[in-house]
Amino acid sequence: MDFKKLTKPYQKQLLKSIKELVMIPSIYDAETVSSTKPYGKYVDDALTKFASLGRRNGFKVERNKRYVELSYGNKGPVIGIFAHLDVVPVNDTKLFKVRVEKNKLIGRGVADDKGPLLAATYAAIALKEKGLIKNAQVKIFAGGDEERGSSCLTSYAKTHKAPTYGFTPDSAFPVVYGEKGSTGIVMKKNINLKNIVSIKGGKAPNIVIGEATFKVTNINAIKNKLKVPHKIKGDEITFIGVSAHGSTPELGKNAFLLGLQELAKLNHDQVALNIAKTFLDSKGHKLGAYYQTKNLGETTFSVGLVNYQNHQLTLAIDCRRPENTKHEIIKKKLLKSFNFTLVKENHHDPLLFNVKSPLVSLLMDAYQKETGDYKNKPMFSGGGTYAKEIGNTVAFGAEGVNKNYHMHQDDEFIPINDLFMLMSVYAHAIYNLMNAKK
Repeated sequence: MDFKKLTKPYQKQLLKSIKELVMIPSIYDAETVSSTKPYGKYVDDALTKFASLGRRNGFKVERNKRYVELSYGNKGPVIGIFAHLDVVPVNDTKLFKVRVEKNKLIGRGVADDKGPLLAATYAAIALKEKGLIKNAQVKIFAGGDEERGSSCLTSYAKTHKAPTYGFTPDSAFPVVYGEKGSTGIVMKKNINLKNIVSIKGGKAPNIVIGEATFKVTNINAIKNKLKVPHKIKGDEITFIGVSAHGSTPELGKNAFLLGLQELAKLNHDQVALNIAKTFLDSKGHKLGAYYQTKNLGETTFSVGLVNYQNHQLTLAIDCRRPENTKHEIIKKKLLKSFNFTLVKENHHDPLLFNVKSPLVSLLMDAYQKETGDYKNKPMFSGGGTYAKEIGNTVAFGAEGVNKNYHMHQDDEFIPINDLFMLMSVYAHAIYNLMNAKK
């Protein structure tokens, strides 16, 4: 079957839907949270918009306050697709209007995860309208809280069974057979940082800090000695780094840690310098918390949020860990490092599938035949996806092999040709899973 030909008629509709959905600034908004809108007005608006798309295209729609599920078919194996409508915060609200440059869509959510969600949805629509969904059920879940901990899918899983086969288009190709475990720690410590009054930085625990603002008492003495990129306003220094996903801190430059290291050297503050150097080692060697396995690789550590007020330093740490270590071990090492006190914690166990399992094999088949890429093999990821929250599910795309769509960054994009390719890959994948031999 020619899945490119099958999905081509839906390309214009896909682009139109992405532009409409990205225009909704679906960031968690505490000011508009209510009993019926647990993530605020804007996420709720996005859920409503997606539910409307489902109804127009003949799906049965479950509109929950935390998620939307589109479904078609009422018997046979259940094929689940799990994606999300919420997005991470922005520095510029212009990112909520998609712009096209050099055959790329640029805007918050075009790659993570509205674009891939819609590509999978239109793939299912194409199959449905050609009468190819037979003796199977296709269910598309769109959540509203993936970026903050996936409470949406946790709620869904209480009343819905895991699919027969499932995938989430929220990672990378070819197929992600395993995901590292995660440990999230918020910790605090009373400390006197020399010549520093306050520090504030970060947008989310799972994002490398791109900007951090330090209020200092000795601005005139140090302002001409700073080497880290920065801007100065009065007695405040805002250090400029490079944001990246918390699972790949080596791809970013942590503005807080680099700024703290710079000021610690200038202020001759050895304790602050030790803290900066310890967490700049993103693999955890200096914490005594480095672990590695063949299946899931190395540990990573990222500082995602920082606040320093009234001599109290609070840090949010995101750790990704292979299957040979436990959350409690990582937590103990983090707290012990500089005698921090625990504020709160969260964690997920690692996810690991056999690369020869039917699910991985069927998805690989779809990917290979639609892309012609028979070289690259199933992979593991440090990123945590919905696959950890629901059974029989792995991450499958949407980022291309050796490509970086700058997810969670201000220039997030997806090539239009890649987007169209996603439709054919996902249509082929759904078809494969529906027709898997029992």
